[in-house]
Amino acid sequence: MNGEIAAGGGGAAASHHVPAPSSGGLPPGGLPLLQPAAAVAQSNLPPHSSDPDEESRRVLMALDAVFAGHTSQPGTDRGGKDDGGGAAVGGSRDAADRYLTSFQRHTVSWVVCDRLLAADAATGNGHGPLSRSNPAQQQQARFFAAQTLHAKCRCDASQLPAESLPSLRDSLTNHFTGYAAALSQGPSGGSSRALVTRLAMALSALSVQMSWLTVIPDVSHNILNPRPELAPAVLELFKLLPEECGSDRLILEDERRRRDFGFRLRDEGGSILDFLVQMAQSEGDADVTKKEALLQTFHSWIRYVPLPPQLLQSTPLIDWTFAVLDRPHDGDNAELFEVAVDVVVEVLRMYPSDRPVNEGLVMRMIPLAMNLGRKGATAVAAGAAVPAAPTADDGPFRCALHEKDEDLLRGYCRIFTEMGESYISLIVSHEEMNQERLVDLVLDCAEIPDKEIANITLHFWYKFVSWLESLEPLEYRYHMIDHYTPQLLRLLSTCTLLLRYPVDIDSLPDDRVDDVQRDRYYVSDVIEDCCRLLGGHVVLRNVGDRLKEECQRVSTLVPPERRGAEWHGIESCLYAIRSVARYIADEEQDVLPFVMGLIPQLPPDVRQLRCTASTLIGKYALWLDSHTVHLEPLMPYLAQGLSTPQCTSAAAVAIKELCEGCNKQMCMGDPVLQLYDGISAAQQEAHRQHAHPVLELRDELEVLEGACKAVSRQLMEEMSSGRRTPEELGAATTAYVNRIVQPIGQRLAAEAADGAVGHPRAAIAEVERLTVVIRYLDVPHSASRTADDAAAAAGVAKLGSKASFIMDLMSESWALLDAVSQKYPRDIHLAEKLCRLHKHVMRGVGPGAFQPMLEPLRVQLVRNFSQSHLSPYLYAASVCIAEFGSDPAMVPLLVGMLTDLSAAVFGMLRTRDDFTSHPDVVEEFFFLAGRAMTHCPEQVVISPLLNSLLQCAAVGMELDHRDANSGTLNFIEGTVSYGLRLQRVGGGGAAVEAHQACREALEKAVVAEGQPLVTNLASAILGDLPLYRLDNSRGSVAGVLFSLNELCPVLLMQWLTPALMQAPPTAKDLFLQSLQDRAPRDEFDTSLRQFAKVCERNRKLRGNSPASSV
Repeated sequence: MNGEIAAGGGGAAASHHVPAPSSGGLPPGGLPLLQPAAAVAQSNLPPHSSDPDEESRRVLMALDAVFAGHTSQPGTDRGGKDDGGGAAVGGSRDAADRYLTSFQRHTVSWVVCDRLLAADAATGNGHGPLSRSNPAQQQQARFFAAQTLHAKCRCDASQLPAESLPSLRDSLTNHFTGYAAALSQGPSGGSSRALVTRLAMALSALSVQMSWLTVIPDVSHNILNPRPELAPAVLELFKLLPEECGSDRLILEDERRRRDFGFRLRDEGGSILDFLVQMAQSEGDADVTKKEALLQTFHSWIRYVPLPPQLLQSTPLIDWTFAVLDRPHDGDNAELFEVAVDVVVEVLRMYPSDRPVNEGLVMRMIPLAMNLGRKGATAVAAGAAVPAAPTADDGPFRCALHEKDEDLLRGYCRIFTEMGESYISLIVSHEEMNQERLVDLVLDCAEIPDKEIANITLHFWYKFVSWLESLEPLEYRYHMIDHYTPQLLRLLSTCTLLLRYPVDIDSLPDDRVDDVQRDRYYVSDVIEDCCRLLGGHVVLRNVGDRLKEECQRVSTLVPPERRGAEWHGIESCLYAIRSVARYIADEEQDVLPFVMGLIPQLPPDVRQLRCTASTLIGKYALWLDSHTVHLEPLMPYLAQGLSTPQCTSAAAVAIKELCEGCNKQMCMGDPVLQLYDGISAAQQEAHRQHAHPVLELRDELEVLEGACKAVSRQLMEEMSSGRRTPEELGAATTAYVNRIVQPIGQRLAAEAADGAVGHPRAAIAEVERLTVVIRYLDVPHSASRTADDAAAAAGVAKLGSKASFIMDLMSESWALLDAVSQKYPRDIHLAEKLCRLHKHVMRGVGPGAFQPMLEPLRVQLVRNFSQSHLSPYLYAASVCIAEFGSDPAMVPLLVGMLTDLSAAVFGMLRTRDDFTSHPDVVEEFFFLAGRAMTHCPEQVVISPLLNSLLQCAAVGMELDHRDANSGTLNFIEGTVSYGLRLQRVGGGGAAVEAHQACREALEKAVVAEGQPLVTNLASAILGDLPLYRLDNSRGSVAGVLFSLNELCPVLLMQWLTPALMQAPPTAKDLFLQSLQDRAPRDEFDTSLRQFAKVCERNRKLRGNSPASSV
């Protein structure tokens, strides 16, 4: 055996001896922590053995169970005496898989895997662990061993002493060369390409771990030169070296090793390219696999190594790669085509034209790449984009277009698009280089019938427009826009083609339909980009002409039945016109009249066409407001859309947008309200019949919102115009309000009635309808003075019309809303909607108007939360504090509410399991407490509540829940920040004495409860607790530590230093020094990020070590 790794107490030493890891094996009964402790305890897996022979036997049994099922009794065909552990390992596939996963993290796996790969296993001679296995089992075991060593070289190199890494390297090299030699002899050699590749990956990862900077010359001198038949394996190794160096899965103790190794790879770039050229010249007619490997290696070095552009400029490999692309049908080129495309695309991407150092390489790439899309003399003379049949002078891209070869077209499209993006600085350059030819090539790609290929170009157009828009001076920008106007107009025509739905859209699966919609969205962005360059009127005219042409074409189809099926072109034009709505003036008279007249004539049963047309109507609401003659026929069209499956949302939103935009020449209030009355009646009839609703609630609410806005505008305009007397206006207002609100109140009363059989969904619907009315119905001052009287009694100024209306409405519905909340006390969706309603009421009327209702709301929130423990009530309470916390008169009431809610929260969160089971409560509770510390902190600080809040926050920080973690940190940072504000208070008097009392109370609470908080913060940095908010603006680890360091630096260092005992010493010292130096916040955040990054890397390294696996 040439390369066995010896472990303490097990196995004979080999010629390349690697000392055993200092931890040896696990103590009896130990298991690696691959899963939570409880899960491990229930896994019934045997402990790993520190004896490599015994562990090898168990691993082989587990592999048998995983790959072939357990077919023999433990120990009968593997040799050795079963100690009871074998049965557990090989008894089931699941147990075997878990055992193997655990084994891969254990230190003994170094030795076992080395033995499984040893030379006697490859030959089948001797008494190795695989000597009794059949060939299939041997292959499985070897690949598992190589895979395990690769993973360990990536992540677990720290398990081995540094002085043992050279011996590990030699052992891996022996395995690599041995199996590579066996592979060169054919399948009967006991090897495989996958095995050799995995060993090369392990050796590459180890090279970076141990800073084997001379790996390339060493391999060339010691392996390649004496054994040239191993060139394919060496090529694979050279391909993988830069990939492993750049992998984020490679965990290094010192990231400088990666940087230094990368620099060395860059220095070796010339020798690697020479080696590749030599191989390319010597292979000649070698099999395509070797040529493909050569190109893959070239691609890897371009992608991962910053090779000097001069090297690529001078290498013959560029010419060879383009030769494959220029003659894709010759010899093996068809199989090499895709990887050749990858190489060229990577060169273009990594060496853009806007870097002067790349100029020589760019000038070399341009003619080679452009030659792929060359036109023959016949085509140029005729002015045709693509000749009817390709000639000998045409480039391969033209031939692929003619042959409709999708694989070739995809490759050429990638090249031309990447070239356009990478060389965009040349495209917009003042230097004449026939740049428009490249833009035309990208346009040719965009016109490829396969939309998946054509859409590759979309990002180029975004970049192209962005660069044109940024050109300076302004005169030059306009000059370049004019220069490329023909291409932009051609692009518009192409976009209408790309917007077309597939003919089989109705039969496509949902995920494919989502892809189509996403691509259409991106294409519409391109059309908008063209508007910014050409002007909306130019784009609209261009698309409008295409729409007219398409309508003319469809109208001539025979038989007439075909016309209903040929809707795709019309729909794509309408979609494009919809996309440019915000760039079109209200005075437009050339295209939009034709479009609006066309819509009612469209086939009514094509849902895609109806959806697009409905959306277009809504987008042009302002135009229609100035052209009401076109609006009247469109309203019935939208109303019909409400009853068309899958078109209701588009129609409902369009109606809402018309109500928002139209009211100058045509009052929308009455017709839309009449439409809503019909919808409401139909909805209630469906409810009584227990049938499916006519409209989804969200669509009904869109129409209701539109009706409210239209009625509001109509009433306000009548009031401002003086067309009605105050009495007439009051009567009209009352009629409209009753028409909208009374049905909601009646249905809500029916739901709230005792003994009524209902469902929370019905109550939720009424609450949502009421919320829409409160948000969007704005009326002149009504005759009712209920709210004004209540405000006057409370000493509040007279209310505005909207506030008066809302408060009247809430006064009348308060008892019903309260009854509904009691009828369905544990329905979280109803609670969310009720609290959302109260939020909009508070913000809609303002704190002054809402003040009389604050006490009843406080009582309701405390009672409902105490009964249900639903988090929305805590959110509503936090809104109350945000709205009223600045009013000293309201602070006692708010703090009392916080105290009552805190008692309920503390009563339900008694154990850590309670916290884990209710993360939403933890989140909202601490956001509530945080708002209290922001808006009314004094009363909270001097109350007995603060200590309990801090104790609860210490537990909440441990939750593995992003929002709960955010809430706790937000509260803690707010508390400490308030302490800093208190420190800055100066002067004298009663106010200062009050601040001093607050300061003493807060500092006392921080001293009493601060250590657990800081310990948790340290644990989060070390990775032992969740770290969701490291340095965010509102509530973060950085914010709390920075504020504590300002408030009590000595205490913080006393708490933090022992909590960071396990942190990497150097990084810890730098971080603590930044605290001691009182670095500014931005510098402190940077220091903490760097420290956390080092801790994360250290955790990944140590997380697989025996110290943390026992």
